[in-house]
Amino acid sequence: MTSDPTITPRNRLWTPWRMTYVGGAAREPGCVFCNRLEGDDDVGSLIVHRSRHAFVILNLYPYNTGHLMVVPNAHVQDPSQLDRETQGDMATLIGNLTGLLRRVLNCDGFNIGMNIGHAAGAGIAEHLHQHIVPRWVGDANFMPILGSTKVLPELLPATYGKIRAEIERDLLSATELRVLALVGDKPAIALGTSGLPIVGLERDVPIWQSVVSTLSEDLHGIDILGWAGDAGTRQDEGFVPVLAVRATGVRDDAARISALDDPRSWALSEDERTIVLRGLARFGW
Repeated sequence: MTSDPTITPRNRLWTPWRMTYVGGAAREPGCVFCNRLEGDDDVGSLIVHRSRHAFVILNLYPYNTGHLMVVPNAHVQDPSQLDRETQGDMATLIGNLTGLLRRVLNCDGFNIGMNIGHAAGAGIAEHLHQHIVPRWVGDANFMPILGSTKVLPELLPATYGKIRAEIERDLLSATELRVLALVGDKPAIALGTSGLPIVGLERDVPIWQSVVSTLSEDLHGIDILGWAGDAGTRQDEGFVPVLAVRATGVRDDAARISALDDPRSWALSEDERTIVLRGLARFGW
């Protein structure tokens, strides 16, 4: 720090993970969207939903928390190249997603639009995509204006999990949700009376809030980690989504705790055991 009062010190907010994008190393052979569409790891690709003619993906470098893109399956550059079925599919998705995002993120509005061609600012001009950017009153505060820094209050996996769970309810009629609850600094999971905790989904209440409210009876310091369900998006109704949360501790030993280093103590079904192992690998426990 300089002692010269005429020199204004410059603060730095380190975001080294962006260098891959800024430096060009994030570029990959082929089309980014087509590559994601052809893959089978929707969680890793940030795809939250696949419909018949389009898919919905979280922006890896978002302008705001919850920044989604609706992308046609067809590799086209201009809306005039889309058939009517795809146009209708994308319009329906956008209508569904704005209501969903308002519920999940309590946002005040949206910027929705397409950048068509490099001249219009399209980062991926070869494959058309429509942005849905949630907005809040006052979100354009002094940080981006004076500090050239955009503050995002939530990690992408948590945002992905919240939105993916809501889509499972809205579009696939899920009525309950399983929770993989990781507790404390030492590896442990919290179990319900007969396995992984199950949370009933309340009408018009964000799923993540129902999870926190229900588990708070036994656990404290709960944060959403992200999606702990299948890697691919599902199309069958009645599927039970799975969220992972982390808690700092247990309220007066109210919850049943099992050490992760002793799988024999889990007392889980084979399906739930798979969920635990997959979730532990996904969140680095």
